[in-house]
Amino acid sequence: METNGVDTDRVEAEARRVLESVPGYVWDGESLPVPVDSIVENVFGLLIRLVEDLSTAPGCEGIPPENLSGLLLTSSGEIWVNAEEARRWEGRRRFTIGHELGHHVMHRATRTRVFCRPVEVVSDEAPEQLAGARSVGGEQPLPELEANAFAAALMMPRHLMVGQCGRHGGDVDTLRAAFGSSEKAMKYRLDAMKSWPKP
Repeated sequence: METNGVDTDRVEAEARRVLESVPGYVWDGESLPVPVDSIVENVFGLLIRLVEDLSTAPGCEGIPPENLSGLLLTSSGEIWVNAEEARRWEGRRRFTIGHELGHHVMHRATRTRVFCRPVEVVSDEAPEQLAGARSVGGEQPLPELEANAFAAALMMPRHLMVGQCGRHGGDVDTLRAAFGSSEKAMKYRLDAMKSWPKP
């Protein structure tokens, strides 16, 4: 199935493959919330850093730091997260980390050295280095949409969403708290569920 150009079946399969590869000492496959940080660090060996000014990353010079939520630095194996956002919104912090892991899993074979998750429209400086900068019109390129879909599937796996919705219906606040997500991400995931095949 395709949504906004994203092959959602492929992205869901990638996230499921990652979750199925997680050793039991990291996650048992059922507990909530999914330990995104532990998966990133223990399974993929990526370092998560909370950084006050993401524009200090190589290749991000000239981008206003308030326009960046996160970065994947492929050469050093690091995920940088906007520290201010992380302090204010735990769900967004977790989503940003999942988003950058999505780039690592699905896009790192490209020649891009830095993937970024923008907050708002950012300039297209250094396009050969920055994947995921939004266009001036505000539309996100396909890799960004794929990384968003991956983060949602990682944080809110289908089988657990179906089970939790069976218990709590579509109560966004209850589900958001259970999955450690933002309200916006949960609403998108609930909307995506409408197109899932019935079990």
